[in-house]
Amino acid sequence: MSIRFKLISLLAILFLAAIGNSLFTFQLEAHEEEKLKWVNHTHQVLIESQAFLSSLTDTETGQRGYLLTGTPIYLQPYYTGRERSQKYFLRLKTLTRDNSEQQDRLLLIKDLMKFKFDVMAETIELVQRDGDNLRAVEKVKSNEGKEYMDEMRRIMNDFNNAESLLLEARKGDFKAGKAQIATLIVVELVFFITLAIFTIIFIQKNLFQPLNLLLASTRKSQDGREIQIGDILQKDEMGYLLSSFFDMNQRILINNQELNHKAHHDKLTGLKNRSFLVEDIQTSIKNSVNFKTKSAVFFIDLNDFKLLNDTLGHDAGDTLLIEVAARLLKSVRSEDSVFRVGGDEFVLLINDIKSLSEVQKVAEKVLNIAKLPVVIEEQEVEIKLSLGICVTPDHSSEAEELVKYADIAMYAAKRDKSTNLKFFDRKLLKRGADI
Repeated sequence: MSIRFKLISLLAILFLAAIGNSLFTFQLEAHEEEKLKWVNHTHQVLIESQAFLSSLTDTETGQRGYLLTGTPIYLQPYYTGRERSQKYFLRLKTLTRDNSEQQDRLLLIKDLMKFKFDVMAETIELVQRDGDNLRAVEKVKSNEGKEYMDEMRRIMNDFNNAESLLLEARKGDFKAGKAQIATLIVVELVFFITLAIFTIIFIQKNLFQPLNLLLASTRKSQDGREIQIGDILQKDEMGYLLSSFFDMNQRILINNQELNHKAHHDKLTGLKNRSFLVEDIQTSIKNSVNFKTKSAVFFIDLNDFKLLNDTLGHDAGDTLLIEVAARLLKSVRSEDSVFRVGGDEFVLLINDIKSLSEVQKVAEKVLNIAKLPVVIEEQEVEIKLSLGICVTPDHSSEAEELVKYADIAMYAAKRDKSTNLKFFDRKLLKRGADI
């Protein structure tokens, strides 16, 4: 077999491998991007579901405030809540149009929401038309509207549980795909390293003055100059092809690194997302046990964020989120972590703490980020936040419970108008299901 035939065969193998690898990598990346899109889609459904329940609560709060006080200002949250409830309901219908089970639940919600709104409208009409506050309040006390609301909450709880299960399944599918990519990278590396070694041996033994090429590379090394891959290959078609393969392999690694970064980081703020939140907290708990220290989970929610989006637009909301993320990163230490876990929700993981006084100091730094307003579209926008804190091992040694308890403390701070910071206390657990 002639050297010329060997060279042509080698070139053909390299070319076909390059084309096949490029096409396969492109298809694999596209498939993983589709999986990531569905993970984000399910996250969005859960966010819209919470917003829908919140708008229903606002509607009910406005109605009861008006019935109890007779003050027309309470009608504003009532009408606004009704309008937003319809808006979020339609979004949920659209987002879950491929899920017949969820569509059936939403049909039930639609009927219950109509009955609930009819009851509320009737009570308000009794006050506005007849001035009969007592009769309206008695109708509220009859719990007819409460029964509709409780049923809607039950159905939405089933709705959210179904979406949460779907989210976990899709996340598992996405992680499995990532594992396959990692395996493929290892196989590709072994393949290309083996191919490179074979090619170098072939060139050294068979092509164009290998001794002179080796001497030239040796002189470069002795002079302290960097040897590029082109320096150890022949300056011909074979050398050019191998150099191209080396560059292609580097691009594949970079593309997979970028894909991995996208999967674990929020696109808008660059912060970590919730994908590794529980795992990072579990690691922090283990370190706390091993070194006899504490760790804290901070759950932060931006107040009036939906109002900002409604008044100045989503671009303004994005600007605020980016600025808040930057300030949060500056307020913590390098060993701590900042996550964006929802539309306007952030989680901070504070590691290696010796005492609760250190937690308080970090909390003060976090709250200080709201002292200066953010200028958006030539308007000063005030940062309003609520902060809930849970500490391990004081409150729990389970990662998911720490997040849950910090979330409960945050909502307690949101309800308490006298403060925007609450440490978790088991007294906040009002229902057995929270324990």
